[in-house]
Amino acid sequence: MERNCKNCRSLVYAGKSYCADCGAKWIEKRITMRNVGADVADMYLGIDTKFGRNFIDLFTKPHHVINGYIKGARMNYVDAIRYVFIAIFMSGIYMFVVKTFNIDITAGLANNDEFYRSLGYTEERIAETNVMNGKVFDFVTKYQGLIIFMTLPILAFIGRITFWKNKKYNFTEHLVFHMYTYSHFVIVTTPISILLSFINVDILMVWSMMAYPMLFIYNTYCYKKCMYLNWQEAILKALIAILISVALAITSFLAGIIITIIVVVIYKKYVNPA
Repeated sequence: MERNCKNCRSLVYAGKSYCADCGAKWIEKRITMRNVGADVADMYLGIDTKFGRNFIDLFTKPHHVINGYIKGARMNYVDAIRYVFIAIFMSGIYMFVVKTFNIDITAGLANNDEFYRSLGYTEERIAETNVMNGKVFDFVTKYQGLIIFMTLPILAFIGRITFWKNKKYNFTEHLVFHMYTYSHFVIVTTPISILLSFINVDILMVWSMMAYPMLFIYNTYCYKKCMYLNWQEAILKALIAILISVALAITSFLAGIIITIIVVVIYKKYVNPA
């Protein structure tokens, strides 16, 4: 049976669910809350059977998801951008729970006092350090969505430098790699963080400090699969990535100090001279 597309009027042949010209879905059923919810979820999040395949295969077959997307096979999995938005949505749920139940997620920082005393910190300096740590932790948890977007290009840059001689991925493809792996890590760990915030904030702090080492190990595993490396090659690349990360952190720190000094000098000399 031939039908005319309700959007562009082109023919939609029997057995076909989408218009070949404009891509619109053929809809015959009446609108219900159920199918509206399904359409919204699929349109904005891609939460359907694709999400289930994404979630499982990023553990067992990450090369199928990531390399498939890069090579253009994008029908069986949630695309990279949508997966990032799902991760941001999960982070939003975490912050909603923390605020709704007034959970003090920085309370575990107080347990660092003995460690600071062993370093020779005065009580005043310990108090100042705890306040600063609390502000940093609050910022990280409050702006997790922004941090995700800021972190992805940095991880992609480190990956591109690590695999400089390997032309399998360009920078954008490394970015896609980390969009999947970083988002997957957030999606997996956020429910655990929510549970720990109710159970014990001290354990939550330990869990939070373990996050980036765990992400690093997961990325090493995924690179091994996607780049078809053996474990020796994967571990070597992981060590190179650590060195690059440390060098980048030191460079950023020194650049920050230099920029701060320049700004202070300009301010004192030209804006507000003594």
